[in-house]
Amino acid sequence: MGKRTRWWPVLSALLAVSLPVAGQPEAGGAGEREKVLFDCDIGSDIDDAYAMALLLASPEIELVGVTVGHARTADRAFLALRMLWETGLDHIPVHVGRETPLVTLRDGTPHEQFSEAPYNRQFHWGRGFDEVQPRAQPAAEFIVETLAAHPGEITLLTVGPVTNIGDALEIDPNVLKNAKRVVSMYGSIRSGYDGGDAQREWNVLADAASSKRFDAAVQAGGTNVVYIPLDVTDHVRLDADRRLHLHMRGTPLTDAVTSLYSLWRNEERNQTTPRLFDAVAVGYILWPDLFGVEHGRVTVDERSMTLFEPGAEPTSTVALEIDAAGFIERMVLRFLEQNLRR
Repeated sequence: MGKRTRWWPVLSALLAVSLPVAGQPEAGGAGEREKVLFDCDIGSDIDDAYAMALLLASPEIELVGVTVGHARTADRAFLALRMLWETGLDHIPVHVGRETPLVTLRDGTPHEQFSEAPYNRQFHWGRGFDEVQPRAQPAAEFIVETLAAHPGEITLLTVGPVTNIGDALEIDPNVLKNAKRVVSMYGSIRSGYDGGDAQREWNVLADAASSKRFDAAVQAGGTNVVYIPLDVTDHVRLDADRRLHLHMRGTPLTDAVTSLYSLWRNEERNQTTPRLFDAVAVGYILWPDLFGVEHGRVTVDERSMTLFEPGAEPTSTVALEIDAAGFIERMVLRFLEQNLRR
């Protein structure tokens, strides 16, 4: 059996301690901030927006860059740019990946049913925004150069289809070895959507060819990978009372996530309560004590299923349990206690 670790927080003690002011180092803190490069597909589901907001609201994090990938990448970029500008953090660079179909197959060809990616509702929030522009360097090149310039220092956080990661591996097959670790919202190990059996998870399926390259790089060894699968993400949801609480706070950051939520909300598809898939991946970086993990080998099969062999090599870390209530409380407090603004 794979090694198993499990920690459950004493929330009352933790919540009794005041959090530091968002965006500022902790008073008297001696530790260095965690450098994070954030690769996302903001603008499809709403969880990317909550994830990015949590990164910005957390003083432990130094966000070194944002890369956007999959489908309508230019439209995604302006959502990230506007959130950074509204919070006074527009010095953080945003790099754009190549546009793709909504779903690609393992050989890289478009899935004929999804060859045209839709203009998502959230894109309206970034439409016409021109206060700051994305950087000219393509996302994959930025990932390769940034990790190479700071080997072993930067956590690569991936929360979308791994198109940019696959493209970076095409440039440098060893790029992931330069990361301190790769934390990836990716896969379905023992449970899937809505608590059902394990199934094909979107980030693995949506660009299967890039997932195949990512998997090959992991199997080659030498990369520290942490998988945050559906097992610990699908059931973590932001209820209406907390959404109202954030709306009432009225800071640029909470206004941003509230506006994006209002565009994402679609009653016809029963999308009213956000599932916080990607924000949970940020939560692992911030609060690993909330998670129970196992160690072993993760592979991707020809059906885009993620398979886990506990204790096998090459060894990765897989999060399989979470204190969901504890995560929600900590995330909401971060949003409420920050004062990010221009």
